[in-house]
Amino acid sequence: MNYLAHLFLAENNAASRVGSLLGDFVTGRPESLQGQFPDTVLRGIVRHRAIDRFTDSHRVTLRMKEYVAAPRRRFSGVIADLIHDHFLTRHWDEFHREALPDFVAACNAALREHRLILPPELGDSLEQRIEDHWLEHYGTDEGLDGVFRRIALRNPLFAPIKDSIEDLQRHRSVFEAGFRDFFPDLQAWVKSCGPESSILI
Repeated sequence: MNYLAHLFLAENNAASRVGSLLGDFVTGRPESLQGQFPDTVLRGIVRHRAIDRFTDSHRVTLRMKEYVAAPRRRFSGVIADLIHDHFLTRHWDEFHREALPDFVAACNAALREHRLILPPELGDSLEQRIEDHWLEHYGTDEGLDGVFRRIALRNPLFAPIKDSIEDLQRHRSVFEAGFRDFFPDLQAWVKSCGPESSILI
């Protein structure tokens, strides 16, 4: 899953939300990260990684990857994650009681509160990301296309991702049906895992 989905699946507190996002920005085993992050944040990172494993092995994700064009299929996991965020954004009101702008504001506030522990890649660009509505622009084709194009610019190896919006536009009904099939499964699985406080670090 991508940023918005991980934040959606976090527990309703700042530390969990920060940890759920940092799973995309930090590496290393949880025990090696102790001292860098509070345990409450570390548990969010651990849950993030578990969600990624569940997502990557889910039958819907595996099926969705088949609809990514061959030249960029090696990036199909990333592309599928971003498309999930696209449909979560578009159908947000069906899944969450809080309006998306209010939810995003709370997440941004959590990140600002924990700015001192954010990795430079995130901390140094946080205000610019917030100004650019980084968690809200997945819901339109134009916004998602911009995300794909920015990823493609990060490294020449990522160049094939640039035109990934074509996969969504060509197979929109398949991807949307996949999201609607998959996301309730993911929600149920996260709930079955119990509270993050039960995670051992």
